[in-house]
Amino acid sequence: MHANSSSASTLELGAKLGAIIQDSTAREHLVENSEEVLADLGARSDLTILADTADLVHLIIPAEVDAARVAANDESYFEELGKLALGTCMYDDIPE
Repeated sequence: MHANSSSASTLELGAKLGAIIQDSTAREHLVENSEEVLADLGARSDLTILADTADLVHLIIPAEVDAARVAANDESYFEELGKLALGTCMYDDIPE
C-alpha cells in the first residue's frame, strides 16, 4: 500500500511541476523562489533547481556509474548515461 501511495504522490508532484514548467511566468517564479514553490507543492525545499535555457544546458552527473559496464564499452549503458545526464535537453538547432 505504501508503494502505491508514494507512487501516486510522486506522479501528482510531477504533474504539478510539469504544469509549472510549461507556464513561463510560473517557471520563472519556480527558478527565483524555488524553496517557496517547492514547499507550497509539498516537496522537499532543499532541492537545487537548475533551469536550462537556449544558451545554457546543465549536465547532470549520475551519483553512481557501473565501472564494469564502462570498461566493457557497453554502448547501451553509455546511451542510458547520456539520457540520465541530459534528460530531454536536446535541441534540433543548437543556439549560436
